[in-house]
Amino acid sequence: MSVDRLSKEIARLKKKNRELEEQLQDAKLSEKRFLDALRLSPMALCHHDRNLRYEWLYNGHMGFVQNEVIGKTDWDILDQDLADRMGAVKQRVLDTGIGERVEMPTVAGDENSEYFDLVVEPLRDEVNGDIVGLSCSGIDVTEDRRRREAYKASEQNLQFIFNASPMPILVTHLETGAPLFFNSAANDLFDLKNWCEGSEGGFGILEGLGVNERIQTAFQDNLPVQDFAFEFKLTSDEVRHLAISATPIFYDGDSAILSTFHDFTDEENSRRRLKEAKEKAERANAAKSQFLASASHDLRQPLHAMGLLLSVLKNYIQDERGLEVFKRVTLSLESMNDLFAGILDISKLDANAVPLQFSSVDVAKVFKSLETDFKAMAEETGINLRIVPCHLFVQTDAVQFERMLRNLLSNAIRYTKQGRVLLGCRRKGSDLAFYVCDTGIGVSQADQEVIFQEFRQVGNRERDRRKGLGLGLAICERISELLHTRIELQSEVDKGSVFSFKLPQADTSAKAQEEQFNEDLALLKGRHVLFIDDEADVRIATKYMLEAWGCVVLLAGSLAEAREVLSTIKCSPDVIVADYRLRAGENGIDAILSIRKQLNKNIPAFLVSGETSSGLIQEVSAFGLPLLNKPLMAHVFCKTMIHLISRFNQ
Repeated sequence: MSVDRLSKEIARLKKKNRELEEQLQDAKLSEKRFLDALRLSPMALCHHDRNLRYEWLYNGHMGFVQNEVIGKTDWDILDQDLADRMGAVKQRVLDTGIGERVEMPTVAGDENSEYFDLVVEPLRDEVNGDIVGLSCSGIDVTEDRRRREAYKASEQNLQFIFNASPMPILVTHLETGAPLFFNSAANDLFDLKNWCEGSEGGFGILEGLGVNERIQTAFQDNLPVQDFAFEFKLTSDEVRHLAISATPIFYDGDSAILSTFHDFTDEENSRRRLKEAKEKAERANAAKSQFLASASHDLRQPLHAMGLLLSVLKNYIQDERGLEVFKRVTLSLESMNDLFAGILDISKLDANAVPLQFSSVDVAKVFKSLETDFKAMAEETGINLRIVPCHLFVQTDAVQFERMLRNLLSNAIRYTKQGRVLLGCRRKGSDLAFYVCDTGIGVSQADQEVIFQEFRQVGNRERDRRKGLGLGLAICERISELLHTRIELQSEVDKGSVFSFKLPQADTSAKAQEEQFNEDLALLKGRHVLFIDDEADVRIATKYMLEAWGCVVLLAGSLAEAREVLSTIKCSPDVIVADYRLRAGENGIDAILSIRKQLNKNIPAFLVSGETSSGLIQEVSAFGLPLLNKPLMAHVFCKTMIHLISRFNQ
């Protein structure tokens, strides 16, 4: 070989040597990195030959040094029991060529033993595939195993708690719907054991209950199911009312649904019975209201006519004595009207349909009416009744205001055996406070809690009807709520009682009211009023009253008569007043609507009626027509006409 060729070969070999050195350095670096990574891992790695001798080992966790175990077996370095158990697994892999993975305690039978996860795989010759040894890895799983055991114990405790719970609890597989767990209460309710064993097990329990779709829809929106109500029919055909709450969970590594059930059948049955009882009571109340409303129509008619005739009669009385008698008759009639209206308005109180007309009320007039009515009653029982005069006005509903005072006075006189009863008032800021005081039997502190309840009476254990029915104070309290006030009671047994309430003052005098009424009458002069009522005496009385106010009166007893009357005049009426209940099945609403249509004009109109049913009030309101209840006083009739005429002419 020439020197030149030799030099080239040496250079090539040096280059190859450098490459091998670089590869060796890379391999050492990779080995270092691998060993560094192993130091951070609790894993142990080793190779065995076919005689189960260690050929290579890294086990920093166990403290073994590789050089100390090379060529040795497990029996040389471990306890006999552990070596036997590990050796059996390794020998089996050598014999079968199939790798194995086992979780093994370091000390068998010791609950405090450490555990490791052993993986054994065969090593094969790259050329012929023969098994030449084993590759093993092991990792400490003691903490993981203890966590799993604690979780299992916790799960068992939870199952114990669930089983002890009276609430049905069910865990089902999220996809298949198969039951994974259910407690005794759920089994008793749904007979789940038979369900699982029978044909029904072919589909999910929640699907069988008819709630699966609702649950899946909620879960798709990432929402739990809270108290979803459904019905479930037992094998006995008894229907149970249930509510389900469900949430997604993991159970034994599976996606599952935890469902709890609330059986509210008893509550539902109670609610149904309560509803039926309420409907029954409402039907009875409606029947009572209908009876009172129907009775009131016939009973109020003569009183209504009497009131209208009295307003006309005044113009024919000349002497003072006659006027005095007229005033007393008028007061008595008004008292009778108001008292009768109060009794019949109970039906409207029950139906929450009491018509209120807040206006300036003359206290003196109310007191005078009460004194006239109660003076004889007080004298008969030997009671000194004193009503302190008052010349102020309050803003309230006149009928309900007097009705409340009437009940309080009647109650005071009834339960005062001797002494006196006082009615008076005094200013309280912008309000007027009313007091009904007596020296009667008084009310104990305990009875004051219940005295305003229906049919509650003090000092009437024998239920003497002459002492009332125990409704007066109950009605007073309900009226006080309507008038936006509150009745207060101060009382001491055997010394007497003081009932009081407050109403806002109104700055109006009797003279001003009379002047206002006269001004109102002037606005009615020359107005054409069509009045429709099937009662002849009511038509005549109304005619006299309206003519006294300067009105042109058109009378009719039916719709046909009204059309006939209208055909004789060249103008439309300024206002229509119709009784609601006409003959031959007609009513005032139809008459008003028909006349408006005939004349093609929205004529001001209102209805009068002796009926007080809530159904009538709702029917009239639906057509936008005012309704005035009989008996009707002249000034109310007048004000209503003026209000309607003024509003329609705006």
